[in-house]
Parts: sequence; C-alpha cells; structure tokens
Amino acid sequence: MSTVIPAFTQSTDRGPSPGLWNDAPTITELQDNPTLGWFHWDDFLDFGLPGTQTTEINLGRYKVYNTGSGKVITDSMPTATGTATAGGIISMLCDTAGDQSVIGTHACPFSLNSSRGKLWFEARIATTSIATAMTHIFIGLGNNADVTFGAAIPLADADATGTAVALLGFTRLEDGLGVLNTSYTDEAAAYTHVQTSAGSIVANTFIKVGFTFTPNGGTNAVKFFVNGVECTSAMSETTLEALTHLDASGLGPVFAQFADTSGTANYAYLDWWKCVQVPADNVT
Repeated sequence: MSTVIPAFTQSTDRGPSPGLWNDAPTITELQDNPTLGWFHWDDFLDFGLPGTQTTEINLGRYKVYNTGSGKVITDSMPTATGTATAGGIISMLCDTAGDQSVIGTHACPFSLNSSRGKLWFEARIATTSIATAMTHIFIGLGNNADVTFGAAIPLADADATGTAVALLGFTRLEDGLGVLNTSYTDEAAAYTHVQTSAGSIVANTFIKVGFTFTPNGGTNAVKFFVNGVECTSAMSETTLEALTHLDASGLGPVFAQFADTSGTANYAYLDWWKCVQVPADNVT
C-alpha cells in the first residue's frame, strides 16, 4: 500500500490526490494481484474516434451520447486557445437548450453496498465558462448499465435527472456558475445535496473531485474531497442504506453535461478518472 498522507493535504497538481488515496492499493498492486480488488483508470491517451453520437453508441469500454453539433472527443483545454495539455483529455460540447453530452463505462463493477469493501473515486475536470447560467454538469458514479443515455438520461432539463438513474458525485447546476455541490439521486427526478457549495470551479481551470465509501462507516460512510481536501459534510451509512437503488446497483464512472438554456458554447473537460474497490475481506 502507499504511504499514508493526511487527508487534509491539498493537491492541485495533475495527479490523483495523495490524501484521498492514502490507504488504497496502487494500480500496480491490483494488476499484480487481482484478489486485492478491482479498478478503472483512464488518462484517455487511446480514446477512440467516435462516430455520430445522436443516439447512444459503443466506444470501446465506454458508451457516449451527444444531442447537438458537438461530440465527446479527444481535445485540448481550453478549446478557445488550443493550448496543449499533458496527457489525454476529452471534451464535450453543449451550445443549445436541450443539448446533452455524456460518457460512461459499459461495466459497472463498483458498489456502495455494505457487503463490499472500501471504494475510492476521483476525477479531474474543467469547464470553459462559469459566467453564464447555462449548463448542468455531473461527475461521479452511476448505474450506466441499467440505462440508455439519451436526451434526458442521465441529466434532464432544469437541473433534473432521469427517473431511472442512480448517481453519486459532484454537480454544477445550471445557475450554479462556479459552485460545486456533493449530491446523489436514487432514481428520482431531483438531486439530494449532501453539501451545497462544497467547492468551487474556475473557468478554464482543472479541479480534482472525488469521494470514498467505507462500509459500516457510520456518519462518514461517504466522504467527499475537492483537490484532496475533505469536504465538511459526509453521507451517513443510515442515509445510504435507506435508499432503494443507489446502494443496490452496479456503478461505473460517468461524466455528463446538459444545456438548460441557450447561450455561449460550453465545453466540459475530463482529464482522467480513477476508481478502486477492495473486497469486503480486504478493507484497508
């Protein structure tokens, strides 16, 4: 295992936040010994060339969807300047009311059920604009295998979510501008926010957002992190176990953007994401 680093340590570099991952097995350890757990990691260095995305399409280990003229593609950040950025980056464009762009894994091997072991998730994201009330963004885990991405799935108009969608992660609401919330939905049409204003996002600037799940974790069953710093509010075991779907569904990484109003074209960027879970008999 990696060296333990305090979870309050801020991390603004390009890599995963040490404080969040301080007790997780490394990718190398998991590759050498799969009995230690399972993982999903992608820096998008070999992202495929997508076709038309106006219906959900398969793209390697992902499925993607985009209603508008934009696509989920490899890109630089920010698009406006074409600045080259280290590693792989994908972007997705929304510029018209009702546009949605989404990427998620086919596989959903992760679980928030107490029968599983600890889970760690983190992603590095950015957006070109926070000045216009236009797009709703979500990053985290979702029940991708249970739904078909489309015009109102996983996100919908007026900051709503699809009623067949279970999600846990971070949201930037349509009129939230630079505000990030920690949120979940249990196949409902609206989010429940664990913490509003849990963090902030600046235009054309990457930020790392993530969370951990600890089975039988009491009041801190799900802890959230922004740039490696733990957020004030956590999701309790009692709250999680009272849900019907989120704690019973297979989950995988998902990143989505929905344009609630027309305005200046908005790009959302995903630099990398990483998720690790250990079996119940290997909780670290």
